[in-house]
Amino acid sequence: MRFSESYSRWSVLILFEKWLNKLEQRVGYISTRNYQPGIFSFECFLVGISYLYGLGVRFRIWLYQKGILKQKKLPCFVISVGNIVVGGAGKTPMAIYLAKVLKDMGKQPVVVSRGYKGKYKTDAVIVSDGDRIFSNAETSGDEPFMMAQRRAFPVVVGKDRFKAGIQAIAAFSPDVIILDDGFQHLKLKRDLDLLLLDYENPLGNKRFLPAGRLRETPEISSKRADSLIFTRSPDNDKITGGVKNILRYFPDCPWFKTFHTPFIVKHIVHDENLKQDIKDVAGLKGKKVFLFSGLAKNRSFNHSMKECCVNVVDHLEFKDHYRYKDSDILMINTLAKKVGAGLILTTEKDWAKLDPGITWALDLIVIGIQIEFEDPQGFEFLLNSRLKK
Repeated sequence: MRFSESYSRWSVLILFEKWLNKLEQRVGYISTRNYQPGIFSFECFLVGISYLYGLGVRFRIWLYQKGILKQKKLPCFVISVGNIVVGGAGKTPMAIYLAKVLKDMGKQPVVVSRGYKGKYKTDAVIVSDGDRIFSNAETSGDEPFMMAQRRAFPVVVGKDRFKAGIQAIAAFSPDVIILDDGFQHLKLKRDLDLLLLDYENPLGNKRFLPAGRLRETPEISSKRADSLIFTRSPDNDKITGGVKNILRYFPDCPWFKTFHTPFIVKHIVHDENLKQDIKDVAGLKGKKVFLFSGLAKNRSFNHSMKECCVNVVDHLEFKDHYRYKDSDILMINTLAKKVGAGLILTTEKDWAKLDPGITWALDLIVIGIQIEFEDPQGFEFLLNSRLKK
């Protein structure tokens, strides 16, 4: 009888988890498209929740503006890199770029991140000292571990960014702390707020979570942003209507266009006798490749590879922050061979979650993204002018 009860509970939990996954997928799909909700529809229910979410966002910001909720100040310069739309704006590549620019200026930056979905238990965890890595993706979260693998600057995670900042200062004595995904973390006072927006789709369907992808609107964020940075910009001088509409909320705010440039982080060879000599992304031109990724915007990975004239024969997409299982690796290897691909490609963020000892059916190439500014001198001038204040 006990075994039967235990089995029944286990079955119920599995069914509940499947139902939650389907619900999450449905909400995720709805939140990314434009729609007019019908009366008594599920979309209408989500719009109602998003209205309450928007009220909560405005009320919270008002409490900080009036000084009812107090901000804490760290004893060093703090730069926040964030956005107002959930996922996919390029915050982590921007934090990496910013840390490099600051180091070139002679500064000692530390990146502090929330460590989304990380399983750490303490107030703060040092992921890396800029050379050695002390954590893993499961403990610290995907993006912090990915940054730590660059071995270029210290990385610290903590849900309370003030406490994490204090630990970073005690351990590394930085000149500048960079908050990765820190725009909504109002508890910590910052000296420079960089607001990132996707150039082609800056506001999604313009609805708050969960009916859309907005964390807050341009009207709400316009008083806090010190600079707008448009990511994934086209390589031309044309300004789209969506960008023009956003800029009118930020009349005195300097703004910059940036580009996402893919590069090869790692090439894992399947068979030394069949090793392919690929030194950069240009070497992938015309190659038949199989993609897999777990990103907020999987399509952006596919699009960037096709822009490099890569022959994408198939793309297996997983949800953002997905944890790969042995069965997933088997499926990737099987499908890549089945569609006749010559290479398997994945992203740097996905590589951070994978066991380096995995046996791949084909050569695996890990693709990273680096930020490039249309006007790098203008951005560095902004940084310098704010750092000197």
